[in-house]
Amino acid sequence: MNGARVGITAARRADEQAAIVRALGGKPVHGPSVNVDVPAPDEQLAGTLRELLESPIDTAVFVTGVGARHLLEAARREGLLDDVLAAVRSARVIARGTKPRRVLREFDVPVEWIASPAESRVIRDALVAERWTGRRVLVQCAGAAPDVMVAPLQAVGARVIEAHPYEIDIPPDAGDAVRLAEAAAAGQLDAVTFTSAHAAHGFAALVERAGIDVADVTAAGALIVAVGPVTRDALLEHGFPVHVEPETPRMGAMYQALATALTTQLDRTGRAV
Repeated sequence: MNGARVGITAARRADEQAAIVRALGGKPVHGPSVNVDVPAPDEQLAGTLRELLESPIDTAVFVTGVGARHLLEAARREGLLDDVLAAVRSARVIARGTKPRRVLREFDVPVEWIASPAESRVIRDALVAERWTGRRVLVQCAGAAPDVMVAPLQAVGARVIEAHPYEIDIPPDAGDAVRLAEAAAAGQLDAVTFTSAHAAHGFAALVERAGIDVADVTAAGALIVAVGPVTRDALLEHGFPVHVEPETPRMGAMYQALATALTTQLDRTGRAV
């Protein structure tokens, strides 16, 4: 990266991302645009858990590790953990990646299938091809919004139990994120990286709050980097172009792709971006 300044909008695993940037020769600039770990109130989750226990479920889908943990720990606090684990273990369990699988292993819940790539749309496309009339499915969502598989499953007759164990919002102290956006608009960053759609939504909200135009950020020359298609779509929704996206939606692959893109530009222009 030859000293390129790389903006990191993530909240989780930000230190790991910064270490990767340094190892590749760049200078990380951290400005988290999202607060991803705001647990939902137990009373809210208690209603979901009791709905889950009303009758057997056919399938349980866990989208995130933090969500799986929040949900199961809430069940423990409500005195429902044994019943919830029995219900989940009797169902087909699907994980959207290794993080929820790791948490489920801690609770001795076997996982039948891990989506690859780790995207909800992969699970959605596989499940909607089945017959769902009269069958119940638990979908643990990331944040307050319904997961992309919820409506399609309902459309084919499934009874979907939506679990929202945590919320995703702008950080209460967003000063670092605003300064990162201002640096990007001022041409002081060579790239800005996004490892989740929520980070993209948060960044767009903070840019607007700071009175910065999206066009100013993009015109300043920073490469906009998305970890995968879901994040890319979120950025495009807010008017940000996506200059770099790895073939495999993984954090390490994203930074390797960025390093290649920066090197290409250095070869052509003699400077980073």
